[in-house]
This record gives sequence, structure tokens and C-alpha cells, in this order.
Amino acid sequence: MSNFKGESLQPLFYPTSIALAGVTVDNPQHWTRTFLDSLREFQFEGPLYLVNPKGGEISGIKIYRRFADIPQNVDYVISTVPAKAASGLIEECAHKGVKAVHFCTAGFSETGEEEGVRLEAQLADLSRRTGIRIIGPNCMGIYCPGSRMSFNTDFPKESGPVGFISQSGGNTSGLIRRVMSRGVRFSKVISYGNACDLNESDFLEYLAADSETKIIGLYIEGVKDGGRFRQTLHKAAEEKAVVLLKGGITEGGARAAASHTGSLAGSEVIWDSLCKQLGIIQVHSLEEFADSLVTLRFMSDPRGRRVALIGAGGGSSVLIADEFERSGLSVPPLPQEIRNWIREFTPLAGNILRNPIDYSQNMTEPENLLRTVRIISQWEGIDFLIWFLDLAWIQLNEMDRMRKIIDGILAESRAALKPIAIVVQTDISPEQVKKDYSFLQKCVSSELPIYYSFTSAANAINLVLSHNERRLGKA
Repeated sequence: MSNFKGESLQPLFYPTSIALAGVTVDNPQHWTRTFLDSLREFQFEGPLYLVNPKGGEISGIKIYRRFADIPQNVDYVISTVPAKAASGLIEECAHKGVKAVHFCTAGFSETGEEEGVRLEAQLADLSRRTGIRIIGPNCMGIYCPGSRMSFNTDFPKESGPVGFISQSGGNTSGLIRRVMSRGVRFSKVISYGNACDLNESDFLEYLAADSETKIIGLYIEGVKDGGRFRQTLHKAAEEKAVVLLKGGITEGGARAAASHTGSLAGSEVIWDSLCKQLGIIQVHSLEEFADSLVTLRFMSDPRGRRVALIGAGGGSSVLIADEFERSGLSVPPLPQEIRNWIREFTPLAGNILRNPIDYSQNMTEPENLLRTVRIISQWEGIDFLIWFLDLAWIQLNEMDRMRKIIDGILAESRAALKPIAIVVQTDISPEQVKKDYSFLQKCVSSELPIYYSFTSAANAINLVLSHNERRLGKA
């Protein structure tokens, strides 16, 4: 629909002033307060204007009854007004120098009703006539830590190298929350909904050219212009790693997508083919999405697919080896020479030195355990290491020893010539979560990739390795 260059979108991410239209006056818990609460929590530095025909004030901020009453021009508008009032709002904004309006409001084409379709078409026409860009409707808008813009109070305030474009507001928040505790931070995030004006290709073009964005994530239900999207996706994938989750692949999913954002979904075969042709990392769930971003962000590229699995328990080691080899990774046996070196300081009972390496008894001697890791990391027969950390069984009187082990792992990871990742196993009891949090944060601060199961680690590492091999022409 639109042919604007990426640089024209800069005011959307770095507005000098923001107006909130339709913010509820009387109820502090009302959902329309979300944007005000978030902008204040993030300490947005520009002027914030509130607009509601009732007037009044919220926490000392004056509420203007009309846009015309605002004494200065406004850069960017976040609207929660009803769908029927949306067109009138655009006309008001045209007289205040507004560059863009984000419509959070639903009730447009996603309803499938004739009236909703008409109202959305009216918005698109007004956008073309006034030059005001529209995000949405039916979306959460923009999260940009660098400009202190957010639509949730609890998102990280730090910026990072990941950009995310999502047709769904719920999936936007879901992905951010899945990776924030694992250290992933974002440059720009866009929840764009029905895309009556700005669409997935516009935002993809912008992120592909954005120097702050090194990795691009996409959640797509449907596209407005297939030819343009393919071309833009191709250019983006030539420069940056791109992870894509396509919603609405199945018949039921396609029906849900149509009622969610009014999108027409494509076939699974077409999207699979597109991702393979362009070198896109295709995932099939938010969990896979999160694991892939963690891998891309924190795991330096292994030279190959050979892994050393350092874990606890003989039975679980069997299942772990199966899991990694099923995912296309190789678990080579530990050579006898290396086993002999480790045996010099490791008791025979309770320790299985093959690969996976069972260190059950060695846990009582952190120094020996770390010597084992050091020896294995220098072995030329592997390309990366996976460390299994079972936090669930750690007793309070063992906390000091576990801290020593984790500090040692982190030191080894910094010195090692091969990538090291950590799989954490825990339970969800409040006491356990509180106890484990400091350990997890240590790993995050050292920028180690963290996974919550061997299955997710194996799958994500295979996806990223396959992507790297395609780029290098090996597959």
C-alpha cells in the first residue's frame, strides 16, 4: 500500500511529543491508562498531552477537551477512542502537525462486519489524504527503550540489538517476557495489528536499515503485498539474521487469524519454501522463537555440530544424547586419553566419563569439576559444550559451593575457545524461584545462552547452525 522509505518512520520511534486520545478520566485501573502509566514509568522526556471531552486532570496532568486546545503541535498520537470516532480524530490531528497515529482500538476489519471494514477503509483513505501515518488499528503500537516509549510498565528499560515486528499485541508481550529474564533486549518492537496504512514491509524495511538492530524477529498472520514483502524480506535476510513465526498456517489457525487481524493466511508449503529460499530461521511457537533469539544473541557460532554434554545422572544422559542426535547434532564419545586424564583426579564410583559426562559425585569437589570442564573444552573433537545445571536439588547449605561452581563456569566460558551454553532445570515453588534467581542473573550478566530444557537447546542450536550453514553454502 505504501512506498515510503524507512527514514520517514523515524518520528514514530523518536517523537518529540505524544498525545493520548481517549484516556479514561475516572477509573485509574481502566485499560486506556496503560499507555500513560508506561510512558511515565519509562520517563518519556517530551511533553505528554491528554485528550478527553470530559476534561479534568490525571496526576497533575491537564486533560484537554479537544486537540485544538493543545497550545503546541503534537508529533505522535496514541488513540484509544472508539472505532466510530477514529476518522474524526485523524481530521483533528491534521490541524496539529501530527506525523503518526497509533490506534489501539479494535472494532474494524477484524470483526468481519461491513461497518468495521468501512471504518478501516475510511482511516486508510484519510491517511493518504492527510499524510498522517497510521499504526494499526487493533494493536499495541511501539516499544522503543531508546526513546523511552513503551506500552507496558514492566518491559526492560535497556536497549538491545533485537528488532521485533508482530501483528499480534499479545504475542508481542509474550515474546518479550519469555526472553527478558534471559538477557535479550530490544532496539524497536512494533505491534501493528490490521495494518490499514503502515504494514509489515514498511517496518521490515526500516529495521533492515536500522544500525541499532542486528537481529530481526517477525510474527506474521498475513501480508498486504506479497511481492513487496518477499523483496523486502530478501534484502533484510542478506544483511541480518531473521527469525519468522507464521501464524494461521492450519485451517483453524487461518480462521483465527482472519478474526484476529483480518488477515488472509498462506499455505504452510509456501511459507516453508520462502524461508528456505531466503535463509530465514522459521520457528513454530513462541518458545522456539525465544530460544532462537537467545541462541543468536549469546552463542558465538560453533565451528560444527559436535557437542559435549556435561550433565548429571546416567538415565537422563541417555535421553539427552538421544535428543541432541535427533536434532541433527553429534555427541561423539570421549577419547580414552581424555578419560584417563580426568580419572587422575576423579573417583570411579558415580561418575560416567563418556559423553554425556555424568559428574554426579564430582559435584562435591568444585575444583575437580571445573578441571573436567577445562579439559573437555580443549578437546578438538567437539565444537561446543552444553552444561546441565539442576538447581532443584540444591540445599541451602550447599549454596556457597554452587556459587563457586557457577563462578567457575562463567570464568571458563570467558576463557574457552568454544561456545558454552547452560541448560537450567528447576521447579516453580516460590522458595526455589527466589533461590535460583541470583544464579540465573549471574549467567545472564555474563551473556551466556540459557535454556530451560535440553530439547529446546538442541532444537534452537540446530536451527541456528542450519541457518549459518545455508549462508555459507554448506547445505
